[in-house]
Amino acid sequence: MKNNIKKYSLTAALQAGAAYDFAILKSRRQFKREKSDKKKYVPGKLGLSAVSTAIKKEFGTILSRKERRKSPVFQKFYAQGGN
Repeated sequence: MKNNIKKYSLTAALQAGAAYDFAILKSRRQFKREKSDKKKYVPGKLGLSAVSTAIKKEFGTILSRKERRKSPVFQKFYAQGGN
């Protein structure tokens, strides 16, 4: 009888610990976000900004960042005052 009590109390303690760990896990979980109601961005829909139009007018094209880094001759548009 004594062994059964020890056995059952150990089982109950292990189950209580597992239940506590499970409750902590459930309370700290992150919930899924709801789907956004905003429309997807379609590239090219915003149009040209004033800065990009001025750059294109001044230099003819807008170089990519990679091209700007390669070319030491390229003058920064903002260094000239912008307009």
